Amino acid sequence: MVIKILYRVILFCTLTVNMLPHHAFAKEAVPVSVRDVSFSPENFFELSETGFDKEKVHFNKGWIGIFMENEKDKGILVVETTKGSPAEKAGMKTGDIITKINNEPLVDNEGKNLIRFKNSIETMGAGAVPTLTVLRDGNVIECRPELIAKLLKNVKKPVSLPVLSPKTFLTQGAKKGQGQSFMDFVMENRAYRKMCSDTIQRIGEEVYVREGYQTNEASNPFRLSIIDYSLQNPMNTYETGKIIRDLFLEESIAGQVLSAAKLLDVEFSEREEINHEGDLQASIQRLINDIVPCVSLIKEVFDALTEDEFDFLYQSAQKIWVQEETIEPSDMARVLELSQKVDLSGLFEAVTLMLHRIEDIKKYDGDLTQTALQPFTLPAFLQGADNIKIPSGKEAGGDDDYAGDVLLVQDTSIGKIVIGGTGATYYYNDAAVIVDLGGNDYYSNNAGASGKEIPVSVCIDFSGNDTYNAAKSFVQGTGRFGIGILEDVKGDDKYLGRDFAQGAGLFGVGLLLDNEGDDFYSGNALNSGVGFFGLGQLIDANGNDVYFSRQFSQGVGFTKGIGILEDDNGNDFYFTGGKYPDFRDPEKSFQSMSQGMGMGIRPETTIVGASGGIGILIDKKGSDRYYGDYFSQGSGYYFSMGLLFDSEGSDTYYASRYAQGAGIHSAIGILGDNGGDDKYECSFGVSQGCGHDTGIGFLVDTMGNDIYTGEIVSQGAGMEKGIGVLADFQGDDVYRAKDSSQGFSFPSKTEEITGIGMLLDNQGESDVFCDVVQGDYLFYRANGGLLLNKK
Repeated sequence: MVIKILYRVILFCTLTVNMLPHHAFAKEAVPVSVRDVSFSPENFFELSETGFDKEKVHFNKGWIGIFMENEKDKGILVVETTKGSPAEKAGMKTGDIITKINNEPLVDNEGKNLIRFKNSIETMGAGAVPTLTVLRDGNVIECRPELIAKLLKNVKKPVSLPVLSPKTFLTQGAKKGQGQSFMDFVMENRAYRKMCSDTIQRIGEEVYVREGYQTNEASNPFRLSIIDYSLQNPMNTYETGKIIRDLFLEESIAGQVLSAAKLLDVEFSEREEINHEGDLQASIQRLINDIVPCVSLIKEVFDALTEDEFDFLYQSAQKIWVQEETIEPSDMARVLELSQKVDLSGLFEAVTLMLHRIEDIKKYDGDLTQTALQPFTLPAFLQGADNIKIPSGKEAGGDDDYAGDVLLVQDTSIGKIVIGGTGATYYYNDAAVIVDLGGNDYYSNNAGASGKEIPVSVCIDFSGNDTYNAAKSFVQGTGRFGIGILEDVKGDDKYLGRDFAQGAGLFGVGLLLDNEGDDFYSGNALNSGVGFFGLGQLIDANGNDVYFSRQFSQGVGFTKGIGILEDDNGNDFYFTGGKYPDFRDPEKSFQSMSQGMGMGIRPETTIVGASGGIGILIDKKGSDRYYGDYFSQGSGYYFSMGLLFDSEGSDTYYASRYAQGAGIHSAIGILGDNGGDDKYECSFGVSQGCGHDTGIGFLVDTMGNDIYTGEIVSQGAGMEKGIGVLADFQGDDVYRAKDSSQGFSFPSKTEEITGIGMLLDNQGESDVFCDVVQGDYLFYRANGGLLLNKK
């Protein structure tokens, strides 16, 4: 289980070396009056001149292709070599200990030899042939690898969204608001402009870094172009997040699927929507007919895989993220290699086709209690099983598979078609198509989830207080190597699952759509909108809802995946955590990795790694409560993006660490709240607008009297070449934090680069900070941080 090895953030020594007591603030800050300056919230982060410049990138940095650890008193231990890398070609093996490079000793008890070795290899550049003295099985040998370039020149262009260009940002800002850009104002300080320019340039360079086991010169196969765009345009981060949010607020469900595909750099031909009028029998018949082209599209997705490769991928992919399962690094590498043979476009084309047919079925406005349905005409592809059951009465319907008000059961080659009446119906066995006309129903089956035997599964429930309760994984609107759709039109429903449930996509597209009612969603992990090589989406349109999970839930995007949880109305409760301890503080903390979380596979203790995806949680209305722990609430980990946007209501956010707008290891984290008197609390810190290790973290609250409570490294902190911003545009706010917080920048321990930390309060007559901060002043802190207190 890779989760146990991913999260060892090298943080402790950075914190202890750089912490400064708050009483030093008054002596170190340089104040600049902003009394007569008006900053526009719309243009606030606009950066006119200072930006990333590809021409300044040193593409010839050397790369050797090993995963290494410090071997105390001996040198550098080779833990793993990349297949086809310079190290492997030179004969280096796992277990080798490098004691010298070009006769320079590499023995160090503190681990600084790793940094020196890395810097030496990069400085020598591609084509260089260093002499490495190696200790192997007690014998001293020499290896001479010919280095290749660390950085890739071929990078995908940004997504095809015209609003995601710097020029458009500037144009939009000029039209929307009046007032000066805050970023342009602070850049008038020459020293600060130089510091920011260096940091922005360094973060942008991460776009060209190869994956851990990649030896060819092709573009990164897993990196999303929107991630690259954000890394090279970090001050556009919040605006980029809003644009992504709006894509999923303003579009139909089919339109949202199209937007998700674009963000995954997947292109497909959306089929023209044709509206059909007619009775329910005809509408369901059209859906059944269109299952055939959907299955064909899904087959094409995996056509490049052999049968053995498909089976391996099908059985192994979920092991990367399920805590209770284990996967060897070699098998993880094979999963990632095989994934490159999969063409995701057919999944998106197939699911949009099914969505159109579901809309036709929902348009039926006849009396469902008087509806009589006959057996359907099966296309040739679906034939092969002629078993049809039509119960003679409500009480007569039922067997071991389905019971209660069963109107029709019809076999097909990919699963059963089941029609339930307006009374209570019990669904025990899996089905390809379920249409339930009403009643308080019970589902213990797949309920609109696909798999190897059922590549397309659709479940539509018209009304009733229903219970979806499955003791297994891959249920309730999950697309596992196919497409799965569950739509519940009306009622107070309960959804109970385990792993990969309630709108999950695993090499597939899975949708759960609940249109009305006070609903309860519960699962163990990997549910409520998660995507790993595909799309998983949960949309709840109305009601006061509860979302409960342990880990990886409520809007999580893994490699080449998007996970979305959208709640449109109601006072909602979100909880993740409480089961899987985090190794940093296992007696007090748990991993959440949820609530708008982007997640990549960081090569931490193995050479194998892959960039992450996009995790989105959008709550449109209501006073909501969010409870998370480590990694939650608009955070990203390793070349990914996590977004949490709450539009209205007085909300409460509780978390612990790496949360509330935190970008960790070249990732982007955004938390945006657009209304209400909100409360943000992190019991540890490294949160509330924090960027670490070329990561970017933004927390932006546009209005309300808010309270922010954190511990260390919070509320606008940029560490190890990262950018962290907390911006509050309106209201009388309270900021509570401890050391190294509230607009704090840390110098890098490995490079001559300083992070960017900003705490920016743009309006408020009586804001409270940890120190007495004079109003209408901008403070340039000696450590490179910024603190703005604008009345």
